[in-house]
Formats: sequence, C-alpha cells, structure tokens
Amino acid sequence: AYSDVVASLEQGVTPPLTATSTSDFSNGREIAVNGSKLVVAQDAAASNNDQNRFIVYDVSATSITLDKIHDVNINLWGIHLNGNDLWAIEDNSNRLVQYDDFFSLPAGMITADVMIEVENLVRTHGITYVAANDMMLLTDVGAASSPDDGAVIKVSGFAAASADGFISDSEQVRVAGPSTFLGNPVDIAFDPESNVIFVAERANGGGRILGYSNAGLASGDQAPLYNELF
Repeated sequence: AYSDVVASLEQGVTPPLTATSTSDFSNGREIAVNGSKLVVAQDAAASNNDQNRFIVYDVSATSITLDKIHDVNINLWGIHLNGNDLWAIEDNSNRLVQYDDFFSLPAGMITADVMIEVENLVRTHGITYVAANDMMLLTDVGAASSPDDGAVIKVSGFAAASADGFISDSEQVRVAGPSTFLGNPVDIAFDPESNVIFVAERANGGGRILGYSNAGLASGDQAPLYNELF
C-alpha cells in the first residue's frame, strides 16, 4: 500500500510505502478492492502447484493482513468487485463468472453461482463492470502469439443481456482492427469523468496505454483517442 499518492505525484516524488502483505501467492493476475477487503486472483502455475485461487486480505493504509483463501476449479485472470459480488474471468475461454456474496463464503473450495458465455470472444483477460451504467467491459486477447488481433467488448444493459447466460453479437459492441492498436489487451478500466475506456495493451509496439471514447464507441475498426507507448 502506498499513501499520499496524488500529492506525491504532483510534487514529482515517489509515494511512501506504508504497508506490505505477507507472501501468500504466486502468479497473481489482478486485485479488486471493496472497503477494507482486497482480493487477489492467482493463476495456476508450476510455482503454486497449478492451483487457481482467490486470496482475501483485510487492508488499510498501514496494514495488509491475510484473511482467507478460496480454491476454484477454473483458470483465473481479471476480477472485479461489484459490492460484495465478485466477477471473474475464466481464462482460456470466452466466459465470465460471478460469485455471489463473496466475502461471506467460508475458506476452502468455492464454485461460481453464475456463468456467462460471450459470442465470438476468443480469450478474455480484462474485466470492468460499471454499475452506475449497467455496462460490462471486457478485452479479447485473441491468440497470445499475435500482436494485432485483440478487441474491446462493451455490453450495455448488461443485466438484461446476460440473463440467459449468453451475450450474443447483437448485444455487444466489439472494437477490433488495425487502427485500434489492440493485440493482447490484458486489462481494462473506465474513467467516468472523461467518459473514456482505458486499456493496458501488452503486445502491440511492445506495450501501450490506449484510451477510447465511450460515447463514440461502435463496432468495427476504431482508432483510440489516447495512445502512448509504455
């Protein structure tokens, strides 16, 4: 945990480190935070006995304390908390899952309460749900070996679109093509003040931060309004 982040960056100095957790996982892919709870998604690897799991911590500015661990039976990547419900990407698939009332679950193995398939999505990594707009944002890395076959997917009216467990082409906006600079988009975020969707692109040009206008987002080949090598 770093504190005084904005003030420190405005002064051109490094924010002070104020808390560090114990080392309870390896191959962590994403974190999500709700209040004083933080969740880490661990992706299976040789370093962790090929176990996908969630590691839950109690957090403050000055302490990060292990709470409990949940093993899961799907490959993990991106996660997002919507209140106490946890959305998770099932890596190596076109599916996302939800764990209801996540923080009330006892330690140990857990299974998802909801599973949703997304049509024409090859392999998703990034996920962000914007509750105020009922908007789900996902990334598609396509083939990990390709630097130019990525996509961003936006689902408006997500609750209704996902009610049948399937997001069809007609229920999504899919941005893809050479002008997008999307190859392996590994994470996605939304800034409501500027109404911009930001993407962490891993492959194209060695890595980029991309931004797309949410208001003008439409399916097809669309250039980003923000594009910086990183």
